[in-house]
Amino acid sequence: MGTETQVSHYERINRVKCYIRQHMDESLNRAELAQIAGYSVVHLHRIFAAHVGESIAAYVRRLRMERAAQQLRADVGPVTAIALNCGYETHSAFGKAFKQYFGVSPSEFRELNPTAAAYVINQRMLFQRKELTMQLQEIRTLPDTKVLYARAAEVMTSPAYQTAHLEAFNKLHGFIQKRQLMEQVRHFVAIYPDEPEIGKEVRFDAGAIFADGQAPAAEDGLAYQTLPGGRWAVFRHIGPYDTLWQTWQALYRDWLPASGEELRDALPFEDYVDDPSQVAPEQLRTDIYVPIK
Repeated sequence: MGTETQVSHYERINRVKCYIRQHMDESLNRAELAQIAGYSVVHLHRIFAAHVGESIAAYVRRLRMERAAQQLRADVGPVTAIALNCGYETHSAFGKAFKQYFGVSPSEFRELNPTAAAYVINQRMLFQRKELTMQLQEIRTLPDTKVLYARAAEVMTSPAYQTAHLEAFNKLHGFIQKRQLMEQVRHFVAIYPDEPEIGKEVRFDAGAIFADGQAPAAEDGLAYQTLPGGRWAVFRHIGPYDTLWQTWQALYRDWLPASGEELRDALPFEDYVDDPSQVAPEQLRTDIYVPIK
């Protein structure tokens, strides 16, 4: 069962990769890609990034840049035409992006000998994946759960959040402390409404789950959302919060394909087991909840 499911996940991601390669000159719709893969839009980005090692947008950008480099090597036409094929409206915008990506300008690249040009293309490596086989901690069945949350957003510059989580949690903690509600909080969680993609503005929800009957009215710009009841696969991450993305990738890359489980259309979330003001970063425990059918 596990082997068959694992093959199925690889095949589904390969279908998306093949479709992208065949439609690189078109505007790619995330909902359509999710339908091709048989995943919800919520889960496609994380599964694709875990298996391929880069986001869908980065994968498309890399393919277009590599094709442009090959066209420059073959001297198939003017740089302006190659730029248009890559989705850039001007020669200068393409030249800037090309140099940022490969380290040389298009004109400099055209002057390289074949060996040097091949080296420039191939030296572009995907970010290092943490080769960790993720182990499931347990499967839990939870009821619908109300979460009081504060929201913030940032443009991602790395796989880890840099500012949004601090802004959102500071706002949430300020509300709770002002009203002396800390004793009523049972869990602090993070919910991700958007795909965490480098270069894209994404939202971050810092949430608090209160003891039964203790939830306060949402004020000061805070609101409630509901984590839908059902089955959740739970994984434990031990270490700093800025390495959480490695565990996320490992569970989608290693555990999910071999598990025989199917994802449910709900947002995954993190449950912060420890207080970071009391526990060293390398010992922090965070439980990751992934919705399954």
